[in-house]
Amino acid sequence: MTKAILLEQFTACYDKDAWFVALKNTLEAVTADEALWKPQCCDNSIWETVSHLNYYNFAYVERFKGVDYQYPADDNDATFTAGEATAETWNAETARLDAILTEFRDLIANADESKFNEPVSKTNRASWATLISNINAHNAYHAGQILLLRKLQGSWDRSKGVS
Repeated sequence: MTKAILLEQFTACYDKDAWFVALKNTLEAVTADEALWKPQCCDNSIWETVSHLNYYNFAYVERFKGVDYQYPADDNDATFTAGEATAETWNAETARLDAILTEFRDLIANADESKFNEPVSKTNRASWATLISNINAHNAYHAGQILLLRKLQGSWDRSKGVS
């Protein structure tokens, strides 16, 4: 039961619009220039936000597989980075996000139900169910930021949701 709920939540946050526009869909047709754009009001671009999502989702994919993954960045702010401003590097960044989240969903789908009651690690005693639920919320939160940035820059197609 827990796994089914987590998978449904994961899918709604990742690539199937439900009550809000899913992360993958907020990124559809974003160009490298649009991904790098920042309004004066905001700290992070779409690109930097995707880089941040790649950083944390990759870390927890590795940990879910049993790897003792240690964060290489000094702090959270260091995870918001952007690559060289080319279509190729932007497409690689979004392809990496898709690969990480697809692998994460597959790992969740193939895990034994008991895995979700286990603690994440010796130092993080939260259960995997709690952590994955929080990751889903984190991904949805940043999807909302991406959508807002697209609306501010005028690149969001309102026919795709959220007028």
